[in-house]
Amino acid sequence: MRIGVARLWHEANSFSVCETGLEQFQAREWVRGEEARELYRGTATEPGGALAWAEQRENVELVFSRCASAAPAGPVDQALLDRLTQEIVEDASLDGIDGLYLSLHGACIGTADLDPELTLVKALRQRFPDLPIAASFDMHACIAPELAGMLNAATIYRTYPHVDMAETAQAALDMLARMVEEELKPRVILRRIGRILPSFNMRTDGPGPMRDIEAKAQILAPDAAAAPFPAAYPYASFAYADVPVADAGVLVTCLDEAEGSALADEVAAFMLSQQARFQPDLPSAYEALAACPWASGARVAFLEPSDNPLSGGIGDTPGLFAAALETDLPEGSVFAFFCDPDLVTKAHEAGAGATLEVSLGGRLDDRFGEPLRCMAKVLCVTDGRFRNEDAMERGMPVDLGPTALIGVNGLRVIVTTGCQSPNDTAYFRLHGIDIDTVPVLLAKAKNHFRAAFGSRFDVIQSCETLGPAMADVSQLPFRNVPRERFNLKEQRET
Repeated sequence: MRIGVARLWHEANSFSVCETGLEQFQAREWVRGEEARELYRGTATEPGGALAWAEQRENVELVFSRCASAAPAGPVDQALLDRLTQEIVEDASLDGIDGLYLSLHGACIGTADLDPELTLVKALRQRFPDLPIAASFDMHACIAPELAGMLNAATIYRTYPHVDMAETAQAALDMLARMVEEELKPRVILRRIGRILPSFNMRTDGPGPMRDIEAKAQILAPDAAAAPFPAAYPYASFAYADVPVADAGVLVTCLDEAEGSALADEVAAFMLSQQARFQPDLPSAYEALAACPWASGARVAFLEPSDNPLSGGIGDTPGLFAAALETDLPEGSVFAFFCDPDLVTKAHEAGAGATLEVSLGGRLDDRFGEPLRCMAKVLCVTDGRFRNEDAMERGMPVDLGPTALIGVNGLRVIVTTGCQSPNDTAYFRLHGIDIDTVPVLLAKAKNHFRAAFGSRFDVIQSCETLGPAMADVSQLPFRNVPRERFNLKEQRET
């Protein structure tokens, strides 16, 4: 059995000023063929899961076409997307495959094409009109009915933080293998709920509405590799994708349309009944810091989700840092991070021990706050390279570009060239920081932070500040998403 594998994994924030180009993909994933096998083997990613799946089966060959992934940011350069689509669709190595597995995010946006994943799948379906095609998606996908209708099977992450990427790929491949081996023709049914569920209260590593929704879906359609149909996968959509198809819902893979439709209706109705529980209610950064939860000896992490890079943040908003400068924080506290390549260059040129006059934040987009001018001491500089150690994407190499650790008013501040979330222990160790001894951490991060650090801090508090991924979406200039999709009113299950 020859299974083709291709990947387009990118989450685009429509309100980010940072366009995504080839450089951003090359810094993360831009591979094919044997190079893809070398990069992904042993990693907790979808392609890593596919490799592990194939190694456990006899007579299975994976054929890797282009696999591309970049850290979430602004929309992707359209010429690059066109090139990537053409490269996959015309890939001669896919000739004669028995099935195709696509690792998609679901919230990619081009600078011209608002649904490049639909464009890719449509072109592949034209080349392979009868080929079994399965795809996996992120929980924050924006899925068009036309896209769902061209797939034979679909899976979605069930965890948030997303620590089941590999398993999500393997579930899709289980269904794909059944199709090939038994000549089955399942279909994917999509039900949307007319709401976008913000992710602030979406964690599944503790009590909450998304964990309840996932449990409901699996009670109705238990996961089982031996009998994978029907399968129900809820998703929440992405609150910062200003595209018409942004809408939460459920994907059901089934052999019987009536059975699949009934299942989709039931899961969608339960999702709608839970909508009010997703409504965020965050204190401002000043309110959160004024509470001084560290005063009793607790170790505290304050998160700034409005500028979280994994929600398309730009690593540049000054809100949380401004509040920190006005707070008497314990010695040894850390701020992670600002993305400022020019400042990193100056720090590397000056060297450890040098004192610099710096401006932090507001470099790229002053809509979210003006730059903060201060004096800083260069504490250390690094090459910005490490390998993830913790649960999310374990084993994947990370390249932040050159970085610097500077001291500002007693606060250690990490400054990077690339914009990536501080979600792994190795991120801090790179800068000589033992995260287990930090009394207060201020981080541009969100729920994924908890995969590595949920048990390391006594208190984890998210704060609201201005930014491209703020909780108060009414302040963002949506043009394509109806405002009522953000109106989370109480609705009881019937």
